[in-house]
Amino acid sequence: MRKLLLLLCLTLSFTVFSQEKNKRPFYTASFHATFAINENYVPFDKHDDESFLVPSAIFIRNGFGYQFDKRWLASINFGIDFHVRLEKQAIPSYINVRYNVSQDLLGAFFVNTSFGRLWKPSGNFENGNYYSAGIGYQTIGVSKKRTRSVWGLDFHRKKIAGFKNGNLDSISLSLGFILF
Repeated sequence: MRKLLLLLCLTLSFTVFSQEKNKRPFYTASFHATFAINENYVPFDKHDDESFLVPSAIFIRNGFGYQFDKRWLASINFGIDFHVRLEKQAIPSYINVRYNVSQDLLGAFFVNTSFGRLWKPSGNFENGNYYSAGIGYQTIGVSKKRTRSVWGLDFHRKKIAGFKNGNLDSISLSLGFILF
């Protein structure tokens, strides 16, 4: 009886874990918000309605990728960036490489890096090179849902000719999803 129970448990666990696909394509989309320090903010002023941080830029991104195993993912992405305070716009296309540092039943903590190009379809946009690096967390959950939410903190650098020091740097908070 023990051997039969052990064989049943091993077969069940092998079946459950073999159903998990590690190699698969995916679609990703994200929304990034960048904040700047408000120059008009006065600390400890009760009558001041100004906030310490004000929105500075909004980035909308999406792309297609492939998960190679439990740790490595790569994707080709494109998006549109609105730098509201600086009145700059950009259309980045880039390759993103991600590594899952740790993973458990609830999610995965990861680091990622990107590099690509800024395109100038008209005079309203800037051209140049694009780089980014970041950290984040992707939910996994115990259900077999195909959609996973992703949160992150990213550093972005846009190499733009004629801009201050040639770089437009920003740090953004992101919220997005991956659809497997």
